Amino acid sequence: MLTQNGLRMGHGQAEYRDAKRDGFKAIFKDYDVVNLQEVMDPDEPARLTPAGFTASVSASKGKSTYREYYAVLTRDAAVKVLDRADYPDEDGAFARPPFGIAVEDKDRGRYWLVGIHAVFGEKGPAPRRLEVAAMAQVAEFYAARPLADGSVVERVVIAGDWNLPATDRAFADLEQAVPGTLVAPNVKSSVNSKGQYVSSYDHFVWNGMLLSVDFADEPRDIGGLNLLQYRQSLSDHAGVAGYVLAQAGKPRPKEVNCPPARVGVQS
Repeated sequence: MLTQNGLRMGHGQAEYRDAKRDGFKAIFKDYDVVNLQEVMDPDEPARLTPAGFTASVSASKGKSTYREYYAVLTRDAAVKVLDRADYPDEDGAFARPPFGIAVEDKDRGRYWLVGIHAVFGEKGPAPRRLEVAAMAQVAEFYAARPLADGSVVERVVIAGDWNLPATDRAFADLEQAVPGTLVAPNVKSSVNSKGQYVSSYDHFVWNGMLLSVDFADEPRDIGGLNLLQYRQSLSDHAGVAGYVLAQAGKPRPKEVNCPPARVGVQS
């Protein structure tokens, strides 16, 4: 699974959009699930979805004229989509309420994959920490949501752009509220205009007593480009890859590279 902030995906001049589609499609084809944030055009995920994939797109997100969407791309041969749901957020806890899909993998493991793009802005970390705290209710909502056959899927993975490092006290507080909560990785994944990694914002959150998410020593995927090329043509966030397993305490198979080996310079 790759989680990717798409940097105003669907906006920009035609030449930029075309290059971005081609670049992302080349990266996304090597994953079974791609979790997208900052999608500005709800039709854009279908345009950059690799062959053999399906795009699931959320409702519009945002409390002003600025609107975003989440999207999740799934490889048809690897995962079956069982359900799709926007988090209802009746209390208004989120600037962009989460969106998730329930899937069944090739080993018949079932879990919810939920996307988040946390609030940002001049008020600093306080509202972001409130959104992290509200993830206890988000996980509970998806874990209790009945599928069409009446069953539920208790395993939940939440991934995206949190605008906080994994070491922030908000995640420790979440673990206190929900024992077993894990957050990783904590690597700099935001990219500035000079082509430098600057912030650790992109993470996976899950309950380690229910399932596993395994990471390579280098979990970032920039498609074999150098970082400045990547920043100019694709995004201000590197994609971050994790291998999701529906069993607690289990690493990814040794033969699986996640992210895959890329040809080129990553700096």
